[in-house]
Amino acid sequence: IQAGFLAIDPRNGYIKAWVGSRDFEQDAFDHVHSARRQPGSTFKAFVYGEAFRQGFRPEDTLLDQSVEIPVGDNEIWRPTDGKPPSGEAMSLADGLALSKNTITAQLMQQVGPSKVARLARAIGIRQSMLDTVPSLALGTSPVTLKEMVAAYGTVANGGDYLEPRMITRIEDRHGNILEEFAPADPENALSPEVTYALLDTLRGAIDRGTGTAIRSRFGIRADVAGKTGTTQDNADGWFILMHPQLVAGAWVGFNDPRVTLRSDYWGQGAHSALPIVGEVFRGALRSRLIDSKARFIPPDDTGLLHRLSSEIVEWLRERFASPPESVKEETSNAPIQPPKPPAQEVDPLQEVIDRIIEESNREDRVNQEIGNAPPIPMSKNNRISSEAL
Repeated sequence: IQAGFLAIDPRNGYIKAWVGSRDFEQDAFDHVHSARRQPGSTFKAFVYGEAFRQGFRPEDTLLDQSVEIPVGDNEIWRPTDGKPPSGEAMSLADGLALSKNTITAQLMQQVGPSKVARLARAIGIRQSMLDTVPSLALGTSPVTLKEMVAAYGTVANGGDYLEPRMITRIEDRHGNILEEFAPADPENALSPEVTYALLDTLRGAIDRGTGTAIRSRFGIRADVAGKTGTTQDNADGWFILMHPQLVAGAWVGFNDPRVTLRSDYWGQGAHSALPIVGEVFRGALRSRLIDSKARFIPPDDTGLLHRLSSEIVEWLRERFASPPESVKEETSNAPIQPPKPPAQEVDPLQEVIDRIIEESNREDRVNQEIGNAPPIPMSKNNRISSEAL
């Protein structure tokens, strides 16, 4: 069995790690740049990205039902999941987090395969050919790991594509710099608002979907988002994880795609590729190579309201940080119930709210001195209570 791994800094496209195969002496074939394999469900992110670009919202619903799609020559494509369809409405956010084939296939029919392919090319799939057919929604067109990580890097970078760059400078044997290479100029591929909607939806795959092992097994509490992928007959296992300062992806499989993992457990990307990425991220966080407190910033991240909500979200994340249950890929959709917080005399959430409001009013008083509007006075009557949130 073979594997490939790539990690980049999404802020500048610099490559941080490139592992082309399990052992170069045994197999010198590069599974990062040269191998083209079906990406499976990791490609679904592009379907939802195009849907959000067209105006769909994560809370919009589709019916989880059997799907039959004519594909020409009197053939019918019938995508299925690990379990029979529930017959109930499911949000797009759940459809992506739980990797539902039936939901994704219906969404693909509404947004159009050609438009999904165009978006995929814009954000990073730039060398491999994409067949504009309905099954493209489930990742049937072979691509490289480098292209997929670059595309997810675009999502982590607010919708701006950066070509991955391996060499940043050339030095002689004395350390003198002979040449330096600046990061590539960013190319806007997706609006910040649409990009953040997609990224936030991909958080769900880690928090309650097919990638929960990142939380439960590796104990990662940072702000991350990602997606698992598994192809037919377990021929390919994929996993890509995004952090504001690092995007990493892994592929696992055999050189000959006809040779597959017969185990439905080990064949899933959540059990073959995810551990590789999870181990790297855990090490990077523990060694502080990346900041555990760094967060993806929404496009409208300004003012008191967002500062208040961000502090509350961070407080809730730390308080309810119990390991989530594992979710089998493309099957379960049971929500995870957080534990009750321990009773305490002092309300730390109230302290956070009071501190932010006090800072905001202090800023207003400073602005007043230079001629701006007067500040909002602090009093018990306008004090915000955490019990009302």
